[in-house]
Amino acid sequence: MLAGGADLAFPHHAYQSAMAAAATGAGLFARRGFRAGIVSVDGAKMAKSTGNLVLVQDLLADTPGAAVRLFLLDRPWAQPWEYRSEDLALATGRLEELYVAAGRKPGSAAAVDAVRDALLDDLDVPRAVGTALEAGGEAARAVIRTLALQ
Repeated sequence: MLAGGADLAFPHHAYQSAMAAAATGAGLFARRGFRAGIVSVDGAKMAKSTGNLVLVQDLLADTPGAAVRLFLLDRPWAQPWEYRSEDLALATGRLEELYVAAGRKPGSAAAVDAVRDALLDDLDVPRAVGTALEAGGEAARAVIRTLALQ
């Protein structure tokens, strides 16, 4: 597995594969690529070279880790997205809603299956969280456990 941002597929990832193959003698460096969507800040691609980085350690100074994790995961992982600080506050509220939903009655096995199916369907976290919020109970607890939102 070769992972990184979608903008690095060529030439960065192609060169990594070629160098690894040359160094090891192996013909194939990675069978699969995992390329996450590009993150922008104020309309510009987030990059170390431009100095517009938003570091997770800075987010953790004011926001619980579980809320930061939900903020980063609750979107289609392969799609580009824009960082907005107000979305972090929304994720914190959504996490609280998820905790409240987890405290409700057990819920249905079908809802738990729907959460699992959403996560197995290309890691569709928005659908899984939406199902968990609606169904509550064990479905919400399953999302909290699976995404490590404790």
